[in-house]
Amino acid sequence: MKKYSQFLIVCLVFSFTFTGCSTHMTSVSKDWQVSPTFKVNNYVMVGEEGRLGFIVGPFQSKKGELLDKQPFIAGKGSKFMWHLWGKPEELKGKFKVEAVNQKGERQKVLIINSKKTYEFVWHYPSVGGRNNGADAHVPSGMIFPKEAGLWRLNVYIGNELFGNIVVEVEK
Repeated sequence: MKKYSQFLIVCLVFSFTFTGCSTHMTSVSKDWQVSPTFKVNNYVMVGEEGRLGFIVGPFQSKKGELLDKQPFIAGKGSKFMWHLWGKPEELKGKFKVEAVNQKGERQKVLIINSKKTYEFVWHYPSVGGRNNGADAHVPSGMIFPKEAGLWRLNVYIGNELFGNIVVEVEK
């Protein structure tokens, strides 16, 4: 009986430890609210201000409303300029984006190569230098699957999750 009690205590300690670790391993939001927009210089970006974003249009406003925001259309590729803020060691490594819809379906092949041949690639070898006040940037093309709805873009630098952006894709 004593061995069983000790075993049970060890199991509980491990389960609490692993549960605690899993909740602290990432600070990335798991909700499905569309990421906010924010202004940087003369551009409007979507994402997390001061951490991660990409340009969705020029900053033009009429009574505080954003005009000419680039929509996300299912099955149609567009150009985007990613901006990243972080420490130099965080910004070293391959730039990867994974899209996940609300059903949990993943699409790893999301970035279009820089040669504009619309050949899909899973990552870029690295990020570029400073741009628009960000510590790093990546120009890319991007295409969403033909399915409309909310998509979470998980951004990785190397093998580390850097952040995410939730966008609404239209038909």
